Amino acid sequence: MKIATWNLERALPQSVQAERQRQWLSRIKADIWILTETHLGITPGEDYRTIASGLPDCSGAEGERWVQIWAKAGELVPLKTTDAARTAAALLTLASGQQWVVYGTVLPWLESSWRSYPAAKGQAFAAALAAQQADWQRLRTTYPEALLAVAGDFNQDLNALHYYGSRRNKQALRQALDSVKLTCFTAGENDPVHRLIHGQHSNTDHICVTSDVSAHFQQSFVWPQQLDDLRGLSDHFGIGVEFSFEP
Repeated sequence: MKIATWNLERALPQSVQAERQRQWLSRIKADIWILTETHLGITPGEDYRTIASGLPDCSGAEGERWVQIWAKAGELVPLKTTDAARTAAALLTLASGQQWVVYGTVLPWLESSWRSYPAAKGQAFAAALAAQQADWQRLRTTYPEALLAVAGDFNQDLNALHYYGSRRNKQALRQALDSVKLTCFTAGENDPVHRLIHGQHSNTDHICVTSDVSAHFQQSFVWPQQLDDLRGLSDHFGIGVEFSFEP
């Protein structure tokens, strides 16, 4: 199982930027995609099913969405979330019978407000995170046999050395993930951006999955392979994780 997430920097479908992004989407061939700052017209392939967040809570081009989930196989059913603008969720049932609850998110960045909460002192981040944490807990309770994956643009690093976000937000995010037994497989020694840039950068896009799949974790990965290659492509690296499950 290959799960990947990428912030597409609000590229428009007919742009050169979007065409370059599609080439990478085709090359990575993830089973599950969580695309953020995306557009309904940018797809990873014709054989994917999709669920998208609702109308954005900011101005933008028609068709833009904060989050869109894509699955290559199985039945995809939309699930309700507290924040319909910045999150999306779906129940994925595979032919094997294995079920995944996939939750895509864009959490507030340092200068971003959220609803009536200002950015100052992490108020917006804390409020949005609390709402999403309640979603995660509800979904785990509703679908106890399903694997929960929460992924997208968290706008917060989760490494020991500070890169982006705040220490307050980092601690709150760690506690929220722990409260629903989620492990971030793209942080610490598994942070592929940190490895690629030799510790000068850290990842702020993450893939977090139910902790009891740790034994099935194979690797995390990143694209493109050089910082210079991001020019004209996105302001975020794409990241992915791979799990190996017995047939």
